[in-house]
Amino acid sequence: MIEKAHAKINLSLNCLGLREDGYHDIESIVLPIELHDTLVISLLPKTTPDDFVVCDDFSLKISKYNLVHKMIDICREKWKFSQHLSIEIHKNIFLQAGLGGGSADAAAALRGIIRLFKLSPSEEEIKEICNLAGSDVLVQFFNRPAIVKGRGDNITFIEVPKAYYVLLVKSIYGSSTQQVFEEANNNDLIHGDINNVLKLFLEEDLITLGKNVFNSLYKPASILQEKIIDTYNDVNKYGFEVVSMTGSGSTIFAISNDIKLLKKAEKELYFKGYHTELTKLIK
Repeated sequence: MIEKAHAKINLSLNCLGLREDGYHDIESIVLPIELHDTLVISLLPKTTPDDFVVCDDFSLKISKYNLVHKMIDICREKWKFSQHLSIEIHKNIFLQAGLGGGSADAAAALRGIIRLFKLSPSEEEIKEICNLAGSDVLVQFFNRPAIVKGRGDNITFIEVPKAYYVLLVKSIYGSSTQQVFEEANNNDLIHGDINNVLKLFLEEDLITLGKNVFNSLYKPASILQEKIIDTYNDVNKYGFEVVSMTGSGSTIFAISNDIKLLKKAEKELYFKGYHTELTKLIK
């Protein structure tokens, strides 16, 4: 069985403060993109004593604390199946990039388990399981554009007017989500108007949209990893309508109607030493 684990970008993101449960309240416009990992999920023989999760990117350490392993354990506890699973992750999403790769893999694992065991969970059960796994897992389970609030569990789906091309650019240096949020607690963050950004996006006014997109985590992320500033400047010099950072970094994305310029930038920035990927939004 094969499941695609789609990455996402945050068109804009407000980090609103630390909650009593240790998470942060956020509000964000989350847009799934075509870039994806691929999970091959299968049942192991009944005598197999454990689950096997492997990845073809050797820089990603797969341990019992990996989100896919965690999702298997949550599902086994929930539905009491005894048979063990093999999950092969074919990695395409950049690591430590703000693209939600780990959450996407966990969400795809959940979709695969539901199909494999022919389960019929309610929306509340899906929400409960995803929230146990991690904050971004729920929105990436559905792979639909959405406004996300709270700790990631308050989701309102939206319709995307156009499947814009998106250029992703990341240096060799990644960002630790945990460290970025910890640094956010020590800084005065810049906030923006999510509703205004959504309005401009739905109106397809990319030029004005580019002047209003924001990410509260850009400051703490760039304090921890100064290369993010260089990456932003290197992407921004092409004059794309929309340029911003996604998630907790370190990926910078550009949205534009100029596909030739996007392809030119993808090639030039790749040869400059960046990880680059030209992809599209999922409507």
